[in-house]
Amino acid sequence: TKALKEMPPQICKMKSLERLSDFVLGENDSWRIKELGELPLLGGRLRISGLHHIVDVKDVLEANLKDKKFLSQLILRWDEGNITSTQQEQDREVLEALQPHTNLKRLTIQGYRGTIFPDWVGHESFCNMVQVVLFDCRNVCRLPPLGQLSSLRGVLIECLDSVVRIGNEFCVSSSTTTNRPFTSLAYLEFRGMTWEEWSFSSDRLGQEGGVFPSLTELHIRFCCNLIVGLPDCHLPSLKSISIEYCDKMVGVFVCQSRQEMDTNAFPSLQSIQIWRCKKLWKNRRKWGLERLPSLMTFSLGGIEEEVDSFPEEGLLLPTTLTLLSITHFKKLQSLNGRAFQHLTSLQDLLIGGCEELECLPQEGLPLSLSSLGIYDCPEVLKQRCQRGTGEDWPKIQHISKIEIR
Repeated sequence: TKALKEMPPQICKMKSLERLSDFVLGENDSWRIKELGELPLLGGRLRISGLHHIVDVKDVLEANLKDKKFLSQLILRWDEGNITSTQQEQDREVLEALQPHTNLKRLTIQGYRGTIFPDWVGHESFCNMVQVVLFDCRNVCRLPPLGQLSSLRGVLIECLDSVVRIGNEFCVSSSTTTNRPFTSLAYLEFRGMTWEEWSFSSDRLGQEGGVFPSLTELHIRFCCNLIVGLPDCHLPSLKSISIEYCDKMVGVFVCQSRQEMDTNAFPSLQSIQIWRCKKLWKNRRKWGLERLPSLMTFSLGGIEEEVDSFPEEGLLLPTTLTLLSITHFKKLQSLNGRAFQHLTSLQDLLIGGCEELECLPQEGLPLSLSSLGIYDCPEVLKQRCQRGTGEDWPKIQHISKIEIR
């Protein structure tokens, strides 16, 4: 299917039109955005692309998005990145003029070239907003105050290259505001960012429930300059953390710089996934996972350094673990049988892509195991685990579900 390059003529005469998924602006007809003003009943999802072609902001104002109360999802898209400071200011004016009705539930801003977002992005009047996506807004130097959106449940922020720190400005627009931020936010993802640190003020962090009282999932991917994964605050609802390709990260928890982890900070944390984080792996003996009272799932992978045995002495895993995934340890030599016997609640074990692992530990695997998966490992390991005949079969015959491929 070919992408739509321009709008059909006289669409503005369809006064009763209720659905229009895409409105495309061309290089020579950007003025046609004003035709949206003639369609008062538009509802559902609307994507406006080609906004970099806009010449006159007055045309945008005539689109009158502010009065389109039936729109539930709005996607705003610019497609060209390198511009002058004058064009940056015009982009800000264009986005200002694109302010939608406060009934809007989902907002995506892609390719915006201004340096700041207008005040309506994150304004508390958008009390129906449940999802915000900010993508490829490479000149923006600070995040909008999305914490003021009382119904917001999901946020994805990707490729905002000029953002260096994330702090109070993400929560509220005014330093004097005392309202709790992000009261409904459950899902937060950062991807392809160059930011370096969380920098919330102590009074904001000290609020009951911290900055993110309802957050259950946090994903941080391809954030190459971030040093610490989590802000130094209480995250009472957090259940799952995923950290991938964060080369400079030295710790998941900021409290690793102190002697003891505050176990009360993450009372609900059940799952941690770490993939290809070189410095984080080097600091593994400081993780303090054994102090997390609710941790049940731990996935670790993409380790290219030589590893004699895993889990190593000094890397304590909590006895609460029920699932352990060890994948793509390129130079893992063996599994630490004594450490595995310590995992008395372990039910599921996944071993994959361990190219030098040739046998299971002499001590065997925990009797609590009910599922074992082995894939993309040396052929000799697969042969040793063959049902009835393999040398390691007695160590795993108690496991009800075994998959080897």
